[in-house]
Amino acid sequence: MSISKIVNNIKINDSGFPPVHLWNPQLCEGQEISIDREGDWYYNNSPIKNIKLVKLFSSVLRNDDGLYFLITPHEKVPVSVDLAPYVITDFDLGDDIITLHTNLDYSFALDNKNSTRLINYENNIIPLVHVRNAIEGFFNRATYYKLVDIALKENIIIDNVLHIRSGTNHYPLGTIA
Repeated sequence: MSISKIVNNIKINDSGFPPVHLWNPQLCEGQEISIDREGDWYYNNSPIKNIKLVKLFSSVLRNDDGLYFLITPHEKVPVSVDLAPYVITDFDLGDDIITLHTNLDYSFALDNKNSTRLINYENNIIPLVHVRNAIEGFFNRATYYKLVDIALKENIIIDNVLHIRSGTNHYPLGTIA
């Protein structure tokens, strides 16, 4: 079956994603799917180069208490994630709202629902952003530095943490040295 046929057979809800939160299939182990620190997807340690397949997989991704799975009505496949499944690759600033764009053609507003948080990753404090349904993303270097430039001009520093403004709220980007 082609990827297009698979996509057409997956029913989506109003969010544009399948209702994986409603599905409780049996765990299906044996395959090794992973997402590395750069946001690249792998199947049994081989890169998945077909972007349509990666987008399909990302649409049925679910986070269960910090563990990621690909979920279909019939299977639940574990996914090893180094940092986060999505990479924030760009943004737009319009009407004081920052709209973030991911590597998988999904965009969303930086707001109360999709906010940032700081984590310690490999001895560095980095921001993660909530993308959708408890699934997070990380900023690529270029996007991160552009946001930092904007934040530095706004000079919103709270408890030695640099924040960026989107709408009427402030979101942490990183610690001040």
